[in-house]
Amino acid sequence: MRKKRQHRFVVLGGVGTIGRVVVRDLLASDPGHRVVVADFNLAKALEFVRSLRSRRARPVFADASKPVALAGVMRGADVVVNCTQHDFNMIVMRAALRAGVHYVDLGGLFHWTRRQRKLDVAFKRAGLTAVIGMGCAPGITNVLTQFGAEQMQRVNSVRIRVGARNLGPQSNEFSFPYSAQTIVEELTLKPWVFEKGNFRQTPPRGGWEHVKFPEPVGPVWVVRTRHSEVATIPVSLKHKGIKFCDFKVGFDRAFVREVMKMIRTGWTIDRFRPLTAAAGQAHDVEMARVIVTGQCDGRRVKLTLDCLARSRRSWKASAGDIDTGCPPSIVAQMIASGAIVRRGVSAPETVVPVAEFLREARQRGMQFFLEAG
Repeated sequence: MRKKRQHRFVVLGGVGTIGRVVVRDLLASDPGHRVVVADFNLAKALEFVRSLRSRRARPVFADASKPVALAGVMRGADVVVNCTQHDFNMIVMRAALRAGVHYVDLGGLFHWTRRQRKLDVAFKRAGLTAVIGMGCAPGITNVLTQFGAEQMQRVNSVRIRVGARNLGPQSNEFSFPYSAQTIVEELTLKPWVFEKGNFRQTPPRGGWEHVKFPEPVGPVWVVRTRHSEVATIPVSLKHKGIKFCDFKVGFDRAFVREVMKMIRTGWTIDRFRPLTAAAGQAHDVEMARVIVTGQCDGRRVKLTLDCLARSRRSWKASAGDIDTGCPPSIVAQMIASGAIVRRGVSAPETVVPVAEFLREARQRGMQFFLEAG
């Protein structure tokens, strides 16, 4: 019998909230996987690796702002999963090119995503694959969009909505559910919308909408924010005639008012960062919804596709951590195993095999629902 090849992964930002989930998922997926936990905070990386009690994980110091040294950390790996803040994406991609390593990340908040796509030719020439924006949103939302689009001959619109619900005791402490920098940027940068076949910017914190997600999430207020899906889906579905695409995420209105008040009184990102919710205490659910409308056989079609994720206390991970951290692990393994072979820089909707991805996500506890009409 042919011996199965061992795969080696580097998780950059491996001590962060999402990086920890990626590391755990890679180790749990196959006893042959080896994982380098690369992080700027070596002490925390050592502590995390000790807690894993696995000889297949190794802590390494890495500075995402130093591409030459970073390439040295990556060299010899099959895939690097970049879990750093999105403004490091271009540096990390260039380091991956230098090291000759495939690449996956969590997204570029529209503007970085556009810049990353310009490295397509370089990755193709190097014979390397880069999948950009492979978390929950972007990521799962892109894959669900592709599933919906495959059922239609023409696509008119794609609307993406994400909402969450805390099922545990309510805390009076002010905290950020995920990266403080990302949330502040989502609430202050002008969102992009694809409308009538053109990209345009809209005012920040606009387009509030009350979405009735099914239980256990229930009704959630969502607001339009800048996001990577809007940068790639209109391009990927251009051949199907798409005319509209936008993204909205759930925020409590009182939370938004408080954040904006703090910003106006001089709060900076560095001051916000310590307010991120503590790991290990989450008891919540999150739903990512994609609504695709179009035509099939001359009939108007509307498909609503939902992904429901739950927190996992054994991993000290919230629902958002699970549905953001497991997808890049799944796709990194697809690249390493040869299930994804396209070279160059690709968005998830153009390269991730839908059926296989959904099967893998279900094995990690995520549930998927489809409603037509």
